[in-house]
Amino acid sequence: GGGGGRGQGQGHGHGHGHGGRGDATALLSRALGRALLLVAVPTVLLALNQLRVRNCAPLEGLAFLALGPGIGVLLAALFGLFWGAALPHPRLALALAALTPVASDAWGLIQFWRTPAIFVFDPFAGWFPGTLYDEDVGLPPALLTYRAFTLAWLGAASLAFAALWRDGRLRPAALLASRRLTVCAVLLLTAGLVGRSVGVELGHRTAPEAIWEALGATHEGERCVIHVPRELSRAQRRRLLEDCDFRVANAERMLGVVQTERVHAYFYRDAEEKRRWMGAGSTYIAKPWRAEVHLQLRGWPHPVLAHEVVHVVAGNAARGPFRVSGTWGGWLPNPGFIEGIAVAVEWPDADGMTPHEWARALREIEGPRPGTHRLPPLSELLGLGFLRHPARDAYASAGSFVRWALDTKGAEAVRQAHAAGNATALGADLGALEREWHAFLDTVSLDERQLALARLRFSGSSIFTTTCPHVLARLRRDLGADLAAGDDRGILRTCEAILSIDGGDLSARLARVGALARRGAREDAEQEIALLESGAPPPLVAAAQERLADALWLAGEREAARELYARLLALPQSDDELRGRELKRVALDEGGPFARLVRDLLVGPDGRGTSAPLAVHLGHEITRAREDGLGAYLVARQLAANERFDLALPLFSVAEERGLPDERFIDENLRLWATAAYAEGDLTLAETLFERARERPALVHRAEDWLSRIAWAKSRPRL
Repeated sequence: GGGGGRGQGQGHGHGHGHGGRGDATALLSRALGRALLLVAVPTVLLALNQLRVRNCAPLEGLAFLALGPGIGVLLAALFGLFWGAALPHPRLALALAALTPVASDAWGLIQFWRTPAIFVFDPFAGWFPGTLYDEDVGLPPALLTYRAFTLAWLGAASLAFAALWRDGRLRPAALLASRRLTVCAVLLLTAGLVGRSVGVELGHRTAPEAIWEALGATHEGERCVIHVPRELSRAQRRRLLEDCDFRVANAERMLGVVQTERVHAYFYRDAEEKRRWMGAGSTYIAKPWRAEVHLQLRGWPHPVLAHEVVHVVAGNAARGPFRVSGTWGGWLPNPGFIEGIAVAVEWPDADGMTPHEWARALREIEGPRPGTHRLPPLSELLGLGFLRHPARDAYASAGSFVRWALDTKGAEAVRQAHAAGNATALGADLGALEREWHAFLDTVSLDERQLALARLRFSGSSIFTTTCPHVLARLRRDLGADLAAGDDRGILRTCEAILSIDGGDLSARLARVGALARRGAREDAEQEIALLESGAPPPLVAAAQERLADALWLAGEREAARELYARLLALPQSDDELRGRELKRVALDEGGPFARLVRDLLVGPDGRGTSAPLAVHLGHEITRAREDGLGAYLVARQLAANERFDLALPLFSVAEERGLPDERFIDENLRLWATAAYAEGDLTLAETLFERARERPALVHRAEDWLSRIAWAKSRPRL
């Protein structure tokens, strides 16, 4: 836009000076040609940069340039031409020409502020997708239709100028004398107006009412309003609404603030529907200034709802129009504080580890330079440098620091620091705070298993340092489709494409092992595993060995599979993974019908897993084949995953009474049993079970969160 303004000024001066003997076509050609020259310069520089940095999608990049600044500068130059022709003062014309695209961008920012959308379509800028962490971004159809209507506006304005320009001036009376040009301009103007009128339907903008209609159901609670798909059952809607109400109340309690208006929680059917209506596909979004959160359905309790709700509630301790942590009165966001406070209050538990354990592990993992660790320095973490680090590193570290500050400095100090966008309100300079925090982290204990899990968790890189992140995101989506289809040939082909861009992509290596093994290329699969063993985290090596063992079992090589399962159990891995792999080994040890049932349940007849209805049937068959509670546990687990807690509840009790194979199964059965009891409204049973769970090391963090929820639920009427 600004560059377009300079081109406009030059076109204006030339045309105005020679308007008496030049015609409109020549004037338009000169103005638009000089505008295109401004686009050509950076385009050539970007093309030359491919000699230095790999570009995986140059044609897509050219398309973005053409549909963004390419059309934008043409429109800006045309506005400059009109201003220059209409005003007798060149400096005023130049100023207005430069301000026109700026004003348009400002209007786009206003639309970002006043609607649920995080994307913005603008005549000059083109398209801003909004989210930074969503790697799967391509050319959307909405951009093509938007630019088609922009070209209609551009054509209408060009024809109107040609019709009006006479003897070096714009003469309204000339419109009647240039009937063809005028009629064509009116037709193109009409097309542009039609495009504007159907902008919501075409995805150029959005409106809350349109989203409400698309989802189909809205329900109000004490602290939240939820907008959900109409096909959800009454029980599912009640649980989501209660979940949101609790998360608001819990965030208020921890931060010492009051959320004065209801939080609107939008639950979309899937990522594509969310992308269509508000712009973010894979990324979950909160708009604190609108008291909104946008998520796709992912079961109950929703795993991300708590995090996003904190963003809204923390807005009560922020400044500026966006109600987020930031300097300059909240106008310059501080992503470290924004995400850190959300993680600190949500306090997620993954693999039995909280952000304190993850941050402690980052201090043990070697950094990019010898003698350094992976934990980001506070000077980068609490600022825009947050975005330079891989998301998992940055979120866990910022969450650990803010939680430590909440526990040691108090909620008021954290609120002040959050509002100011810097750590000075915490009572010490950044260096002293970092030393205190690191000293605390050094008291957090880790075992080898936890450190191995951390090495796997933090093996990714930032989107800003990844080569071709958008292409990789699409390839990984294709890989997911190949895996779902059981297309081993396609899996190998997609893995090759991924590895040609990122040779260290561990998920592609893992998928390649499984595909090679299922196709009978055991030696090639073992070579891939050997490559992983030379540098990959042990949990990933265990996963690769499991893929090979699964393929051997399907091929009838039961003894080789059993030996491999037994070996991989010695590697560090999560409790969830250990449960399944231990069950496979036990099944192969026992043999008979039980082994076949477990293979069909955990591996699937063709290696693609098992559907939920078939899993329930196989669980019932296991109940008949064994006297312990394993079958009842497996059936109950499937029912709970599909939110039939009423059917699952008695089966968890049966599983405990009959006994389970080991402590990991006992822990998981207890956790799911207590969750089902809460879902069915039996708060007394849920509290009893979670009190028991709190005594078990693997469940202590989750149990404390649930006990807090139960105390809240007892203090209010049930929905």
